[in-house]
Amino acid sequence: MTKSLRKIDFPTFPFSFEHLTFVSAPLGYKIFITSNATAFLYDSRFHSWRRFRFDSPDFILSDSSYQEGVYFDGSLYFTVSNRGPSSIVCLDPESGKLEPQVSDLPQNITFTRLANDGERKLYLVGGIGTNGISRAMKLWELSGEGKRKRWVEVESLPELMCRKFMSVCYHNYEHVYCFWHQGMICICCYTWPEILYYKVRRRTWHWLPKCPSLPEKWSCGFRWFSFLPEFSAVV
Repeated sequence: MTKSLRKIDFPTFPFSFEHLTFVSAPLGYKIFITSNATAFLYDSRFHSWRRFRFDSPDFILSDSSYQEGVYFDGSLYFTVSNRGPSSIVCLDPESGKLEPQVSDLPQNITFTRLANDGERKLYLVGGIGTNGISRAMKLWELSGEGKRKRWVEVESLPELMCRKFMSVCYHNYEHVYCFWHQGMICICCYTWPEILYYKVRRRTWHWLPKCPSLPEKWSCGFRWFSFLPEFSAVV
């Protein structure tokens, strides 16, 4: 869009990584990459990488490669897989300090995904059930400040829509991911061409049908994302 291109070399070679998060800012952008217990941060303002190790290397970020970290209030939020599906960690990208977030979510959560509205609010989508099988899905919003932050339940997915979504992912929750797009929380499954979305202002749930240009039989996966060009970003 800006008719400019920048080649960014990996911080080391050879290089492999598990998660990549792109954070856009008014004066540039940041690229955050995790590799085992090591993190790398690229800042477009300085055209350089920073490397730091997690204080607690036993934290393992969510094993879903489709779900990125979520940037909110100056920090990156991730779900962690080895401490239960309701566990969330907060990473300060400047200091590299990784801290667990106090979770007041129900104990019968089967999976969690994060999304933010770009500035003011952080949301969490989670399945509710037993023995790792979801029977319901709910939406929470992070409320409060500092140590008083807590998750407040916002909505529940209607039963019929929940049945369809759970049959779509067939309890393979690692295929589930979500993102924010212009007032909507979009919840997707890598193996399904439709998008389930929630209109925050109207507090209503909807299905977005598959793209009409897609063939009836499609053997590849689907990866949807929100694209809103920001011309102020410096390449």
